[in-house]
Amino acid sequence: MAYDAAVIGGGLIGMITARTLQIAGLKVALLEKNRLGEESSGAAGGILASFHPWRQHEAAGALIKASQDAFPALAEELREETGIDPGLVHCGMLVADTEEQSQALAWAEKHAVQIEAIDQEQLKVLEPNLAGTLHSALLIPSTMQIQPRRLMKAIRKSLTRLGVEILEGTEVTGLERQAGKVIGAHTDQGTVSAHKIVICNGAWAQQLLKTLTDICTDIVPVRGQILMFKARQHVLSHILVQDEQYIVPWGERHVLCGSSMEYVGFDRSVTEEAKNNICTWAYRFCPLLEDAEVIDQWSGLRPGTLRDVPYICRHPEFENLYVNTGHFRSGIAMSVSSADLMCRLMTDPTAASQTAPYGC
Repeated sequence: MAYDAAVIGGGLIGMITARTLQIAGLKVALLEKNRLGEESSGAAGGILASFHPWRQHEAAGALIKASQDAFPALAEELREETGIDPGLVHCGMLVADTEEQSQALAWAEKHAVQIEAIDQEQLKVLEPNLAGTLHSALLIPSTMQIQPRRLMKAIRKSLTRLGVEILEGTEVTGLERQAGKVIGAHTDQGTVSAHKIVICNGAWAQQLLKTLTDICTDIVPVRGQILMFKARQHVLSHILVQDEQYIVPWGERHVLCGSSMEYVGFDRSVTEEAKNNICTWAYRFCPLLEDAEVIDQWSGLRPGTLRDVPYICRHPEFENLYVNTGHFRSGIAMSVSSADLMCRLMTDPTAASQTAPYGC
């Protein structure tokens, strides 16, 4: 049989894209070489925000904002449909980069987003365990976080209930072309035929496109490593970020600290060097963590690009080949809106103009 759409890549972007297309009435197959959610999505910190939205490209910010608006309804829908709570929490975020205060506040006024400049006395109330080392911060109260693995467990169950064909352990080795179209995906389990193909396989997208065409993306894998601490007491309630590093509350006594930015190809190993660097940074801002136990360390390969926005587009060479990847560090934060935009592009001929900023 030929599916209406074959989505290649079973991370969060691929899973939500497959779900959105199936709800729109397409018969969808979701192809994943391992198990759903085992790559960068499962390794993420679950922050549903840009660390510094005032630095971000407008088109990227628009994707994050649209997903932020959609996540509460999605989380409730998944909870009712599957019985699984994705763990959505309105926790707020503290940004330690206060030298950008004027830029941040101007951006906030323009976009009607609440950002507050807070001093050390206010920090003593909000986060007493940070007030000794952090003298001021920018507070973004609307920031949410979600538990990525619980989210993907819920979406997986939803996909099954909706009738999406989940093909795990199915590695796509190439794409079959015919008369200006891509008519199927060659896999180690045989060929999967589909009227439309969507590439959502993150850091591996470039490799797959190169088997088909010279018109490719600039996506490369960027390894990020994360530590999980178990503390003896409550550590913090808000997310804390500085530059590209973060501390995320993960329940009452657990916190995540990350993450590294390493251009090491497809190497997913974890290193003592990254562990030491993350610990040094985390201890400086939150000395209480020095008495906490590092109970886990893991890594993920983000789909990094040199541009400021992901690829959400139809491929310029093949009329039925689509790309939804390159979200770099914002895959979860952009996931819902990216899937919605891809669905509109694939089902509505008039929607092409909406994806212009994200073109190949």
